Amino acid sequence: MSDAAQFEPTNHEVFERPFPVQPVFEMWPTPQNYRRSPAGKDLPARIKVWRVQDSGKTYGSVLSRGDGYADSPDAEVLVQGYNTGKRYGDVGIGRDGSFLQWGYSSPPSEMTDAGRALFLNCVCYIRMFDGRTPSVQRQH
Repeated sequence: MSDAAQFEPTNHEVFERPFPVQPVFEMWPTPQNYRRSPAGKDLPARIKVWRVQDSGKTYGSVLSRGDGYADSPDAEVLVQGYNTGKRYGDVGIGRDGSFLQWGYSSPPSEMTDAGRALFLNCVCYIRMFDGRTPSVQRQH
């Protein structure tokens, strides 16, 4: 995964509290691998992203296909990651039960202000799911 997340923050509480998440948007080239998925075949040449971290690293992990979360009763996609090796729409940050699945690899010292705020908000958010177990392991 790269340093970026796709799309603008939604009205989900992880973007609003306890800290406002104020990303700076950039236009990045649409990865060619996105064109292989039905949802990505008609994307423009450049897509809107915002940096979660400023590491310059291109490793880390996109967690799962977005559709793997849709069929799980206690899981949700919080952010789609920008990844030149995965499908369009794959999860960069997700919640599964009381587990935060953070697909970025940098420590807070290498995160953007928006990335640090989002990380803290996600940790606060998952607290309300304390004790819930993650869904059965998905086959992808």
